[in-house]
Amino acid sequence: MAGPDDYRRRAGGYSTPDGVVLTGGGFAARPAPTNVTDGRFFGDDTWSGLLNALPVEANTAETAARVAAVFFCVSIIAEAIGSLGLEFKDNHGPRHDFPLANVLAYEPNHLQTGAEFWAAMAFTAVLRGEAFAEPTVGYDGLEVWALNPLRTVSEWGERSLVVHYASERGQRRLMPQELFWFTGIADGGLRPLVPWKQAKGSIDFQLALEVGARAFFRNDRRPAGVVTTEQKLNDGSHARLKEGVERWKRGGIPVFEQGVKYQAISGSNKDSEVVDLIKQRTLEMGRYWRIPRTMIGDEGGNAGNNEQDTRSFVNWALRPLTRRIEQAITVRLLPPDLRAQGVRAKFNLDSMLRGDAATQWKNAVLARTASIMSVNEVRTGWFGLARIDEDWANDPRAALNSNRAADTATGGETAPQDKVGSE
Repeated sequence: MAGPDDYRRRAGGYSTPDGVVLTGGGFAARPAPTNVTDGRFFGDDTWSGLLNALPVEANTAETAARVAAVFFCVSIIAEAIGSLGLEFKDNHGPRHDFPLANVLAYEPNHLQTGAEFWAAMAFTAVLRGEAFAEPTVGYDGLEVWALNPLRTVSEWGERSLVVHYASERGQRRLMPQELFWFTGIADGGLRPLVPWKQAKGSIDFQLALEVGARAFFRNDRRPAGVVTTEQKLNDGSHARLKEGVERWKRGGIPVFEQGVKYQAISGSNKDSEVVDLIKQRTLEMGRYWRIPRTMIGDEGGNAGNNEQDTRSFVNWALRPLTRRIEQAITVRLLPPDLRAQGVRAKFNLDSMLRGDAATQWKNAVLARTASIMSVNEVRTGWFGLARIDEDWANDPRAALNSNRAADTATGGETAPQDKVGSE
């Protein structure tokens, strides 16, 4: 593998000069949110083992992502980012005449397509607040490889960044100029906030609800309880009682002796309104990632509300992240000679804002009528159709009542309905 300088030379013909990287800072990391209690019950391990076997607290990003609402919020943003087209433009229009454009848009490396790469990077950033990748020059040319977040530790100083990566070849210390990265929102410093930690309280509540409901149904909808007796149990009775409890936990029916009685100490899911609580916490989770109510809830809505919610999703969930990625690509991947030419990265969000088919056609007519877009721009950019190989089709100011379209379609003959009599 070649270094970052070789990568930048291959990307656009520029070799970066040696720079000085500020390191250190000595700032302590923000304390992670914690719970007042550890989620366990007091009592004998025999009775609490079933509950403690299931996670009731999100201590890692992976545990947080196991919550259905968290995975939905994170994955829908990531998949939307992966589905967007990545383009490069300058002041004169599209620019795809340099190797890096095709690499980032379609094949970042030989194991991932552009959609897979950007969806994976977005998933990591939306869940963890940061995503790192390493640009290299491989056997097939330019490559960009995402760093495994489970092996990545970032050290943010006051004005510095160092990334420690435990690769298969051993521990590596990577500097900013060797990496491509983008982050989420921060609260004044360089270190970004970690979304799943910000939502930890709600995630833990949701986990507790899921664990409780799962244990309730796994236990054949039997409420938790205690067994009591006024008699003293000998070793044999205690062993048989323990065996009966184990049988009860497996769904069997125990037979108690010596006046042993069972008393329920918890209500049913219906009594505790578990379903309503899960719906409430699901909507709460959507607020952390700015997912509209109709997209994460099950009540639905009318067509007008759904279209407005789609716009809200694009404006407040997708657009801030795509803007960060666009600027990160432009600043951290494009060589300065291309940036000097005005080349910028751009995700195409128009496809998600056009509405249904009728609205798309209406907007296309409006864009063409107002001389904002040419016929070819509408055909290729909006509908994926082939270009018309005529000069007038590339000019957004071409007259709308021109017969040139008819001339092209009829081999030079003006359409009869457009002929103006001169007799």
